[in-house]
Amino acid sequence: MSDISTMKNVTFPAPSFAEWKQEVEKSLKGKPFEKLYSTTYENITIQPIYTRHDVEKLAYIEQYPGFANYIRGTRPNGYIKEPWKVSQEISASSPTEWNEIVKHDLEKGQTEIHIVLERLGFPVTSLDDIEAMFSGISLDTYSLRVDAGAQSLSFLALFAAYLQQRQIPFNTVRGTIGMDPIGALAETGKLSPSVAALYDVMADVTKWAQEHMPNVKTVIVRGEPYHNGGANAVQELAFAFATAVEYIRACLERGVAVDAIAPRIQFSFSVGSNFFMEIAKLRAARLIWSNIVKAFGGSESSQKIAMHARTSYFTKTVYDPYVNMLRAAAEAFAATVGGTDSLHVSPFDEAIGPADEFSRRIARNTQLILLEEAHIANVIDPAGGSYYVETLTAQVAEEAWKLFQQIEARGGIVQALADGFVQEQVEAVARQRKKNVETRKEKIVGTNFYANLAEAPVEKTNISNEHQRSSSVINKEHAAALQAGFANQQWIETAVDMALRRATAREIEAALKTEEASIHVKPITQWRLAEPFERLRKASEAYLKKYGSRPAVHLINIGNIPNYKARADFITGFFEAGGMAVEKSEGVHSAEEAVSEAINANGTHYVICGSDESYTDIVPAIAKAFKQAKPNVKLYVAGKQPADIEQTFIEAGVDGFIHIGSNCYEMIVSFMKEMGVALNE
Repeated sequence: MSDISTMKNVTFPAPSFAEWKQEVEKSLKGKPFEKLYSTTYENITIQPIYTRHDVEKLAYIEQYPGFANYIRGTRPNGYIKEPWKVSQEISASSPTEWNEIVKHDLEKGQTEIHIVLERLGFPVTSLDDIEAMFSGISLDTYSLRVDAGAQSLSFLALFAAYLQQRQIPFNTVRGTIGMDPIGALAETGKLSPSVAALYDVMADVTKWAQEHMPNVKTVIVRGEPYHNGGANAVQELAFAFATAVEYIRACLERGVAVDAIAPRIQFSFSVGSNFFMEIAKLRAARLIWSNIVKAFGGSESSQKIAMHARTSYFTKTVYDPYVNMLRAAAEAFAATVGGTDSLHVSPFDEAIGPADEFSRRIARNTQLILLEEAHIANVIDPAGGSYYVETLTAQVAEEAWKLFQQIEARGGIVQALADGFVQEQVEAVARQRKKNVETRKEKIVGTNFYANLAEAPVEKTNISNEHQRSSSVINKEHAAALQAGFANQQWIETAVDMALRRATAREIEAALKTEEASIHVKPITQWRLAEPFERLRKASEAYLKKYGSRPAVHLINIGNIPNYKARADFITGFFEAGGMAVEKSEGVHSAEEAVSEAINANGTHYVICGSDESYTDIVPAIAKAFKQAKPNVKLYVAGKQPADIEQTFIEAGVDGFIHIGSNCYEMIVSFMKEMGVALNE
């Protein structure tokens, strides 16, 4: 026997692609090789194998991390010296509760304080609120990420006033306090004040931050409004970069240099369930941004993208929510392999309501496990060199660039939104996703596949922001002073000065409003993949509560267990996806026996389950006897049949066929309507 050193030197001959293909074709047993190719929502063809030949023509394949174009990362050492920031979004019902939660979570491993004002759970209206929120929190130790929505002036003014009162130097604060008016426009369909006024504020805040808060970014570009509308990876990138270009141009027109604005933009992308596509998306984002800033004349340093990621809200479910832990873990893994600078991992109950201590801990620890136990940070660009990922990165970048150019040709992202072009693009992909979920080509475990009707639901009380501005009375003196300062184009200085004089956020926002017309566009509908089936489940539960039982489908199983089990299991899972009960039966061997059992069952909808061979004689006999005994019931057959056999069965009285190609959602809706189940579609 060879010793270990000899074994280490033994090599195996590398098979050629032709040899590999020959072996694969043998295993396919007559099926076409082309069956191994697939097409993504981005309309990119995925090959069954990638080789060196696929990457030979790629321009950036030999680059190193931290060097120009930055496709492999903006830092030469990746995460080794500084890992990504654990940036879990935190909400609460009051400033005091928020302060307690932040302190607790920072102690438990969170490394960035993360606020989304629209989802915070309480209004930040005054300096008192800021004081309660940040009391006892070391702002020079932790970075801050504030997603302020359409405009950040009111929050930034209150925050700056708080720092000034506490004599905390502005330059010790680092992170992002950013505004994204176009993202808000896409999400809500409206903006007030006007886009031009918001650009004035953006430019002024950026100039001020450059001098006073040099370590704080002032603009956020969010891809989430598009992702959560159903957009694919290419669309999310293209629309985000079109937005960023709009912001750069607006700031250049207002006297802000490209090297001042570009480094103050942070991108925020959702990370969905297509693992390799999401890795490629983040890598492509670095390449595209580098080219854009270079085109504006920006320096190499300005070409480095700042990128936050959040695991997808779009993929999360209300039912069987603990599966969301697995979804979020895979998405977080993709985000870190892709090289995000900071990350929010969705708590498993995000789709249900505000996170509690347990769901926050699991989400936070998902990141810590990737960091401390999976050692993701110990490898620089772990996806680099993969023939598949490198090819996919180049394809995503190329397609995103083409779509970005289309938007530019239409006059930019705002005009493209006003024309409905962006909405049409997103809706086209959303329809495709919805159809694939409804037909169960896209599987959502616990929702349209393997639904668990015995599961106890996770109950939550939603936090509402409806009261956010209603309780605040506007001080006329404050409003007049703010309007006078804003009229002189002194946005941030006026707002900070008035915040120190106890002006409120509402007063600052009211003073921002101008006589210029606000803009209205068709909003991009925000939804989740699981919602169609969740609506059916809720309808079934309401029916159960009202009548004491779920709407039910009855099976007529033919023959012995091996003869019907596969199709009976399929039909059971099919209808349980809508929360319906599936009443099973022992195998029957004659039409008389089947009808007798059906009469005793007293159902309204029946499905015959068996093998194709067993169907030939018994199905027509069951159908004819059934329609005589119970003419108003519906009778279906499990499994796709040849057209001539289907026609024979239909003539005998069969109402339809249920098989793997059926639209599960539409079929359940049809059954429920016939049963009198109230649907809120």
